[in-house]
Amino acid sequence: MKFTLGKEERLKSRKRIETLFKESQAVRSPAVLVLYHFPNEVGDKTQAMFTVSKRNFKRAHDRNFIKRYLRESYRLQKHTLTVSRPIHLCFTFTGKQLPEYDYIFKKVGQALLEINKSTQLHEKN
Repeated sequence: MKFTLGKEERLKSRKRIETLFKESQAVRSPAVLVLYHFPNEVGDKTQAMFTVSKRNFKRAHDRNFIKRYLRESYRLQKHTLTVSRPIHLCFTFTGKQLPEYDYIFKKVGQALLEINKSTQLHEKN
């Protein structure tokens, strides 16, 4: 099992990001909001993007610090995401204070488990 987050696993296409925000479903935990969408295009891979609000964190180095924690948490826990088809994800940190790594790691793991539960319920119905 590879614990990498390569270039092809990052969501960068403007068109795909727009469809993610238009047609997504959300999973909320106290400090992390995760939007997810199953793309219809053939050949898509599971991709993720990470954002932090400029409203809550004025300094770029604080936003970059939090995004680094989000990326690392997702990279180590993405194997827990057991969906049968590709998925696009957007992790947004919504907290007001600089978090610790353990806190973000736990919240990202909870969000991925919630996505698993909701997709399994959808596939059964």
